[in-house]
Amino acid sequence: MQEPATFKRLRNADVAVMHDDVEETYWWLLRSLPAIDYLGFSAFTYPTSWRTLNTGGQFQSYTQQYDYLDYEYKVLGQIEEETYDSDLVVITNEYYESETQYSVDHLVSRYSSRPETLLVVTDSRRFTPHGGQRPLYQEQFVERIGPYQRLYDAYESVYKDAGWELSLIDTKNLFLHDNANLYEIVDGDSLETTEELFAVLPDSPYLPLYRVFGEIFGREDEYGTVPLDEDDVTGLERWLRRRIEWDRGTAKDVAQKLNRAVGEEGRTFDPSYAARSPEVREAHQTSKQIDPNESSIHKRYHNWLQQEFQ
Repeated sequence: MQEPATFKRLRNADVAVMHDDVEETYWWLLRSLPAIDYLGFSAFTYPTSWRTLNTGGQFQSYTQQYDYLDYEYKVLGQIEEETYDSDLVVITNEYYESETQYSVDHLVSRYSSRPETLLVVTDSRRFTPHGGQRPLYQEQFVERIGPYQRLYDAYESVYKDAGWELSLIDTKNLFLHDNANLYEIVDGDSLETTEELFAVLPDSPYLPLYRVFGEIFGREDEYGTVPLDEDDVTGLERWLRRRIEWDRGTAKDVAQKLNRAVGEEGRTFDPSYAARSPEVREAHQTSKQIDPNESSIHKRYHNWLQQEFQ
């Protein structure tokens, strides 16, 4: 299977820029992160508030951070010298670049003369680093990837060639598509929307998406999981909107439903229950039907279904 040209351009660039001109520019930018992570980029930086519930509610602190993929997160203002010896992905928008101290100009300057790759993902094609004279994509040393849609289309072809579909009609977040595919493999039912995926999530502990909610609803000093208070439910709503193309009403509704599921059934999102659940045992058996050598997607699905809860 030949690798798409977009993948090669990203990996070979010194500095690359990609824009995702989403409708909700303040919210949806992290939808592109899984697609980039799957290319082998393992270090990311973006506003820390996008990783937290960020409300200071009864149970959650400003420092607790959550995400569903295992990558290295770096704080832009605390990046050390050794960071420049490895690839780095910056996800930002024009507001953070122009209205805060967290400009990416110093990173662009450093990576422009290094063999490692800096990928800047922004909300606007005309994104200009602070103090710059022209949009970043117009710089001679920059590889212009174009819109995220181009990368997503390349992945759509890769999935199709490997025998998989991107079945969710309302998202371009590949991680959510993967969860929908895994659900169909194990349970036999297809899902068409992200809301359908989150409706079955509390009863599907084998899904990789399930694990992050064990962290969100868990308490260090208590067994099982505990519902969030009102402020933290609002924080969860915002956390979801960073990653999924939902409006405020949809995100609020899903966050409240997840919270109610925890309150009504104390074992929901509890890792200790998930470890011995029949659904996880069935997923382990199903994984044997997937040949991890067939493609990188098969390997990812096989490994996810094999995962053990700690």
